[in-house]
Amino acid sequence: MDVIKKLNKVLSKKQKGRVVILIVMIVISGLLETLGVSMILPIVTAIVQPDAFTENQIIVVLNRYLHCKDINEFMIFMIMAMIVIYILKNAYMCFLFYVQNTFISNSQYRISRDLLQIYLNKPYEFYLNVNTSDILRTVYSDTTGVFSLLLMCMQLITELVVGIFICASLMIVDPQMTILIAVILGGTTLIINKFLKPRLQKIGAESREKQSLMYGNIIQVVTGMKDVKVFAKEGYFLEGYKKHGRRFYNLSRDYEVFSSIPRLLIEAISIGSVLGYLAVMIVSGHDVTDMLPQLSAFAVAASRLMPCANRASNYLARIAYYKPNLDYVYENVDMPQYSGSDRDAVICRDEKPLTFQDKVEVKNLSFKYPNTEKYIVKDAEMEIEIGKSIGIVGPSGAGKTTVVDIILGMLKPQQGEILCDGQNVFDHYAGWLHNIGYIPQTISLMDVSIRENVAFGIEEKEIDEKRVWEVLEEAQMKQFVQELPEGLDTKIGERGVRLSGGQRQRLGIARALYHNPELLILDEATSALDNDTEAAIMEAIDNFHGKKTMLIIAHRLKTIENCDLIYKVDEGKITRTKV
Repeated sequence: MDVIKKLNKVLSKKQKGRVVILIVMIVISGLLETLGVSMILPIVTAIVQPDAFTENQIIVVLNRYLHCKDINEFMIFMIMAMIVIYILKNAYMCFLFYVQNTFISNSQYRISRDLLQIYLNKPYEFYLNVNTSDILRTVYSDTTGVFSLLLMCMQLITELVVGIFICASLMIVDPQMTILIAVILGGTTLIINKFLKPRLQKIGAESREKQSLMYGNIIQVVTGMKDVKVFAKEGYFLEGYKKHGRRFYNLSRDYEVFSSIPRLLIEAISIGSVLGYLAVMIVSGHDVTDMLPQLSAFAVAASRLMPCANRASNYLARIAYYKPNLDYVYENVDMPQYSGSDRDAVICRDEKPLTFQDKVEVKNLSFKYPNTEKYIVKDAEMEIEIGKSIGIVGPSGAGKTTVVDIILGMLKPQQGEILCDGQNVFDHYAGWLHNIGYIPQTISLMDVSIRENVAFGIEEKEIDEKRVWEVLEEAQMKQFVQELPEGLDTKIGERGVRLSGGQRQRLGIARALYHNPELLILDEATSALDNDTEAAIMEAIDNFHGKKTMLIIAHRLKTIENCDLIYKVDEGKITRTKV
């Protein structure tokens, strides 16, 4: 019931409707399975008991509708009917598997997409304390686990329906043996599941944890490969992966071992019980020849019921293993906000640009990070006039970047306002972002073409190539790109590893200029560069003086010597100062 409750929250209304349809289809498949097995008894009876055509009650009843002339005609009709039923049943089962797995794959995609959308809509503060590997695991592995669990639930229902229908049909043949088989198979499955379920849930939870640590180790290696190489720490990271990886794959081994136990036990107990029942019947004086039709029917039924019980037990084991994935999605991800809306909606920032013709004002600003008591800034004031270059200085850790993140709208203050021409930017956030070009210290570059890196986040067919060349020229990078063999089509490697530090920053400037923003924000954009490269970059930036409004954070005073106004951030205050 706990699994059903949590799936009810995670699935959308449309998805739950499709689950109901699938359950109806599963019931139909159970009826077809039962019909195929039930036809064995009259056929075998007709073969081993020639006088059954006139004396066997089941055959007599069937022949009232079939109007067969003799036993041979009856057997031929039943055999042909059985062939047709099995062909139709298997064709239907193939269709059911297709529908079932199509639903699972589509739903898995939609949930993973919605999870990514949820993460993209999270406020910036969320990412200050989140682990990248946890997001990766949730969007991919947990989603896969949730729908593996859902698939196991539907397949479990399939086996239960088939098992119940077959047992019901066998009750007509031999109620005592049917009850014995049902009790043995059902009881054994439930008892095994009761003992294995806690262990498998523990294995599943620990596997999630180890998988996250493995992802984290790989991410650290890939993103910090230069440091790994320079400090010769390949062995350290390899050992870290081996530590968590060994445990993860040992847990995978334990899962496979534990999940195979039910099949072996059920097989041994079931066969032993049926053979024991047969021995008791022989000892009691029953004629084995008379029991042949029933035994044949039970043999066919058992050939379906035992795998049915084995699979049901296996599905219960898998449900227990994947339940921690469902628990995490249920407890940590707010899915209901999407359940009543168009789940195909995309994140849109098409709001019109916020008017910026006068100034940006920071008024009575107070901010502290979540779960801390110290204010980074308190009752701070600041003014940025259009067309002016504003420098921000201060000691390391004073809060310069935090102030800029608030102006960007990434962080929301506990008190105060950011006004653009008198309008609160937090009330018109998407429109405010249209005015901003942001150049951080480390440019986030992708392993795609220079064209796509400049026109960040725009479909290639929609990129304005003329504008790309214009901003490359403004960033003093046009000549460099023109001299490349592939020009704008040149791929620059992951994080721009094929470019120098200065070239990466120039590419970042070009990206910031692409949408022709009014306000350029440079967050220590040159602090990691050598003096000559910084001077060259600042020359490019100074060309925008008077053409763009600029907010420049810098450690070195030389970087902001041409600014019209300088603010100092220190001890929670923002004050005007001189170079």
